[in-house]
Order: sequence, then structure tokens, then C-alpha cells
Amino acid sequence: MKQIVITVSAYYLDRLDVVAENLREEGVTITRLYEFGVIIGYAEETTIDKIRHRKEIASLTDEKEAAVSPPEEDVQ
Repeated sequence: MKQIVITVSAYYLDRLDVVAENLREEGVTITRLYEFGVIIGYAEETTIDKIRHRKEIASLTDEKEAAVSPPEEDVQ
């Protein structure tokens, strides 16, 4: 499973509990739910791919996207 951070579209903030329940039904394990529209949780890669373009989601970041690659050469 990967950790994900979801930002809910402003249009759906008044229905945040419904959005969260729909994500749970899709297989997202929610660990934090903030009133201002940020959901933190875990999901399998297939679930992430399935929910990434839902209209309720303004953005979705998973650990792969958030990872920083080391430089190719050592900096002295």
C-alpha cells in the first residue's frame, strides 16, 4: 500500500463525509480527514489509478510522486 494525500475540490467540501465514504468503498484506508478538504490515507496502486481522476478530487499525491531522487553525482 502507498500513502496518499488527497485534496478535495472546493465544490465538494460541504459533502466531505460523503466523499470520504465513497473513497473507503473504493478501498482507501483513511487515517486523517481535515475539514478544509485534505484526506490522508493508504491505498493499493490499482485503487489509486481508479480514483485519481474522480471529479471530487482536486489533486492526489502518492509517495512515488512525493519522493525526491538523489542527485546522480555527489556534490562536494
